[in-house]
Amino acid sequence: MNPSLHIGGNPMISEEVEGVWAPPPEGGGIPVSDEDFIRNIRANMKRELPNLNSVAEHNRTMVMICGGPTAKQHLEEIRVKAADPNCDIVCSNKTHDWLVENGITPDIHFIIDPKASKIDDVQNPVNGVNYMIGIQCNPGVFDALVDYPVTRILTYCGVSSNGGPKDYDIIRAWFDPDEFAPLEGGTMAGLRAMNLAHVLGYLTVEFYGFDSCFFDYDEDGRPIYYSYEKPRVEDTLEVRTEDGRVFDSSPIFASQARQFLKWKHQLEWITFIVHGDSLTGHLNRLDEQTNKPEHGRLYSDYHLEMTKNRHADGPIVKGNKSGYGVSGYKHAGQICVLAGQVIKKYGPITVLDYGCGKRTLEHTLPPIVGLTLDVYDPAIEGIHGPPKPADIVICTDVLEHIEPDCLENVLDHLQALTKKVAYICICTHKSNNVFSDGRNLHLIVESLAFWYPKLRKRFDVVESRVFPTECVMVCQSKALREGYCPNAPGV
Repeated sequence: MNPSLHIGGNPMISEEVEGVWAPPPEGGGIPVSDEDFIRNIRANMKRELPNLNSVAEHNRTMVMICGGPTAKQHLEEIRVKAADPNCDIVCSNKTHDWLVENGITPDIHFIIDPKASKIDDVQNPVNGVNYMIGIQCNPGVFDALVDYPVTRILTYCGVSSNGGPKDYDIIRAWFDPDEFAPLEGGTMAGLRAMNLAHVLGYLTVEFYGFDSCFFDYDEDGRPIYYSYEKPRVEDTLEVRTEDGRVFDSSPIFASQARQFLKWKHQLEWITFIVHGDSLTGHLNRLDEQTNKPEHGRLYSDYHLEMTKNRHADGPIVKGNKSGYGVSGYKHAGQICVLAGQVIKKYGPITVLDYGCGKRTLEHTLPPIVGLTLDVYDPAIEGIHGPPKPADIVICTDVLEHIEPDCLENVLDHLQALTKKVAYICICTHKSNNVFSDGRNLHLIVESLAFWYPKLRKRFDVVESRVFPTECVMVCQSKALREGYCPNAPGV
């Protein structure tokens, strides 16, 4: 569960805007017409520039400097990070000039905003900066950087309300999909930086000035949203967090704070740190507290007894494929292929069937030279003891049965047990059966969108497939990755 926001108070309507305040937007839309947006894309596709593409994960830290008022409170800290060879300073829009004025040269300056006013943000380029500019930006932004290194960002918003081709369709028609990694998500630069970090292979992102709120007014009574001079005229409102704290914000910035939590969980394998006492920083800390495991259990005693009772509906003998915990045999063919590939590469291997139930996978697999199989199920006597790590860990039709407050611990357990590869199958719909207390057998019913980030956090997901009733992922241990550093932040 994510911390919630209560929008309330007495909003101040700016003099330029008349009418009644509306709830904060959910995000989306573009600040120029569809025609201008597509026109920009068509013009910028013709430039001879490298496109942004995916980078392998590494242990460097992205330090994203946003323009919020708390950034100036941490200026010396930012300066130290800028001198750290393991940190890359990233910024967007007008924050570039503010950093340079304070003696800090960013490593990356990116712009995705298509408005013509963004030309003003690139009037003072400096050597040593990699400028990353969205293909939808005004061509004048590219023109201003003609003598500097520019990487073109191919991003898309799905525009075209008149039935014509959408922007992504145009991009794909012009460029080979292997030539770029599309930059998704986020209506503001701080949010888009989260996906930029993913494309550029960062596992740790530190934010400064990512506030989504303001703390003071200027002499003209306008909210001060930035660490530098940049007036904003829009409605203001009070935002109350789940623990009762109140922040002054705006509809756009309140939406940004909500979207931050959404993207944080969609990119769960990346560690996001928000410096400063602000709305976004406070929500991030609340979210960490909310989602922190409350205990170290893999299951409760109560749930274990319920599961034992379900397993009592039939004998554990070869050939029995009826009752509870018998679906393992369905994966025997895929496991044979996977095991053969791993044996060919590494030689003899061990395989662990984690949550094996009535052991139908074991009873179905043919003899395979070089394969030693072990089984584990905490609800079945004789195989309930702590399992040993194995080269391949099989976990089929198990995770949907886990108690939600134990899930993180179970996933950590799977990670610790997997030496090379994990084969994981998860049912994505409710069961037709219930426990004796009336609960559905599937305690967690979620799609691949929920499971993928959690597994990506712990493994390299090399293959994922979605079927009508289940999703299957083949995951490689990160320890097999060349240059892997187990003590790196965010790993």
